Amino acid sequence: MEGTARCCCRSLAAGAAVGVAVMGWGATPAQASGYFLRDQSALGQGSSFAGSTARADDPSMQFFNPASMVRLPGFQASQVLTYVSPSAEVDSSSGRRGAALGGSPVLGGTGGDVAQSALVPAGYATYQLSPDWWLGLSMNSPWGLITKTEAGDVARYHAMTSVLRTFEVTPSVAWKATPEFSVGASLIVQYMSARLSNAVDFGSVGAAAGLGRLGLTPGSADGIGSVKGDDYSVGWQIGTLWEPHPGTRLGASFRSAVFQKLDGSWLSFENVPSALANSFRAARGSAKVTTPESATLGLWQDLGRGWTLLSDVSWTNWSRFQELRIKADGRADTVTAENWRDTVFASIGTEYQLNEKLRLRTGFAYDQSPVKSAYRTPRVPDTDRYWLSVGASYKVTDRMEISAGYSHIFARDGVVHLRAGSPGSADFLRGDLDQRYSNSVDVFALQARISL
Repeated sequence: MEGTARCCCRSLAAGAAVGVAVMGWGATPAQASGYFLRDQSALGQGSSFAGSTARADDPSMQFFNPASMVRLPGFQASQVLTYVSPSAEVDSSSGRRGAALGGSPVLGGTGGDVAQSALVPAGYATYQLSPDWWLGLSMNSPWGLITKTEAGDVARYHAMTSVLRTFEVTPSVAWKATPEFSVGASLIVQYMSARLSNAVDFGSVGAAAGLGRLGLTPGSADGIGSVKGDDYSVGWQIGTLWEPHPGTRLGASFRSAVFQKLDGSWLSFENVPSALANSFRAARGSAKVTTPESATLGLWQDLGRGWTLLSDVSWTNWSRFQELRIKADGRADTVTAENWRDTVFASIGTEYQLNEKLRLRTGFAYDQSPVKSAYRTPRVPDTDRYWLSVGASYKVTDRMEISAGYSHIFARDGVVHLRAGSPGSADFLRGDLDQRYSNSVDVFALQARISL
């Protein structure tokens, strides 16, 4: 029994790790609501993730609902590779310093694409221990952000580089309590790293401090401030799967918040004028980042003649993110107001079994943005999104299936309208900023599943 358990654990780990190890761990782009990356399955991708909480036909579905494993016999593994190509093109941009600093325009570039493309791997494995018990393991990068603004851009004082990376290892267990009802639970072990930077108008800092006589005037001396750090933390997920009658499955899951304190952070500055050097030395700092909790309900409904109806609706508690606050030893906190709101993701799709080897699917989704217009920033110029997806699965052999999915995500234009405010306000030294972004995303996903 002990040897069987060791073999099972090694198989699960190997099956889940292959895709991640081959591609490496990369940062994820800002393409989904907030900094959540939903793209963890090619099967799900092809239907805009409709029914992912209830479909229970692939190891990758354990990311959405750990109870889904109970319909997977023996040992199974899925490896997923997703290419995400977002676009956040700046159509117009202008900036101006606060009135108390003279109100001069901020000069610099006014265009470009701030979003970055990335390859996102994921790996999954499941193992049936007994007629009623299953173990699972998944490796994912479901939270992430990359946006980059050039050092000479008008928006440089508000944001330059924003990188948030996560990597999760998630062991799961599922129990078939009755032939109709199953439950599952997961432990989420999450690693997070972050790096943020923006230009600092040391000329304005010096002018506000009365150092104009030393040549420090608004716009005369730009530098760069950056902070980086990492942390480990844990969370959990629970799920249920219920089949009230043959052909109908209902899934439900709840994912906990994970609280990260990046207290290994370092705040540093470049190109600091000598008159301000003592006030802008490198210092140890910290920042708190939370990946929020979410609740999801899903439906899988057999319509007959090869057709299946799929649907999902989820809620995410993004209102946890009210501000981005960076603390540093010996100096005042750096604060950016965010004031995000809770969001809803709703999807509907269908799947058609064309023949014994080929399944086709499509879906549509509404993805609400947590960003309020009054607080949109160049770091996350997020807006509401609409998904349109297609996909297919082909059974190569009795033990291997290949799946592909494609989504085009239509997004509303993003408008940034930030004001410097009075001395002492968060954006006083950053200045006014007005921008308009054209947003869209293309997502391509491939997946291979093996069954033993």
